[in-house]
Amino acid sequence: MTMNTNQGGHSIVISNKRYRDLLQSLSSSELYKLLIFLLLLPSTLPASAEEPVGGINWSVTSYIWATETKFKLKADGTPIGEGKITFDDLVDTSDASFQFVAEAGIDGSKWSVLTDVTYFDSSDSYKGNIVRVDSDSESWVIDAAIAWWPGGEEQGLSLFAGGRYTEADDRFDFKTVEDKQKLGVLRNDRDFLDVLVGVRQRFTLGERWSLFTRADYSDGDSDGIWQVQAVVRYAMGSKQQYGLMFGYRYKEAEFKHGKLEESNKYYGPLLGFNFRF
Repeated sequence: MTMNTNQGGHSIVISNKRYRDLLQSLSSSELYKLLIFLLLLPSTLPASAEEPVGGINWSVTSYIWATETKFKLKADGTPIGEGKITFDDLVDTSDASFQFVAEAGIDGSKWSVLTDVTYFDSSDSYKGNIVRVDSDSESWVIDAAIAWWPGGEEQGLSLFAGGRYTEADDRFDFKTVEDKQKLGVLRNDRDFLDVLVGVRQRFTLGERWSLFTRADYSDGDSDGIWQVQAVVRYAMGSKQQYGLMFGYRYKEAEFKHGKLEESNKYYGPLLGFNFRF
């Protein structure tokens, strides 16, 4: 590693081949985990050397997004299928899932860090006269960003930027119905890392009622993902530290993996529980 100095300051240039090889060897998921670490690191540091250090305020929400999904598939530009997956379909095939949002900021600061995580694992089976197909699907969607509150948190407006990581892994096992002889395995594993930007606005509706709105867009490995949502919070507790959340989210996402193109629309109500400390 070498350091070059000029009148404008100092610049560091990595010249050691081992460092370059290390960065190039990281997968998209490993790079995204590194990004999340770097984004969360400022929440443990003071805002500046001159300002007194306040406590760290946390907001955590566990929620359910009861989605319906419309999808279209193309291969080499030719439509090969489309359909709709209802929330009841997801419940019937779900093996494990969780969704949560966490945000942390230093008291009195105009900056915070946030992450929004969705995990879903499902399995299903189709049995024909000759062939049985067992499917297993696993997906992750992880948003991580730094938020700036121009007028402070009390004004309710924030702008945020960071990254969005989307991963989907689908596996299909083909077997004969009569003797369960394995015929083959088809697997489609893909991931996408995007740059994420967005805006949020909070509106006070009453002593215990608030409206939270959000709009964001991401692009990069995907062909574009955007979503909007509006959520109402009813505050509970002596310090209003607990909140019942309900609202609606709409999302569109387009992906291209090899010769396969996917276009998805997700929409449905949100229900969650929020606590602050």
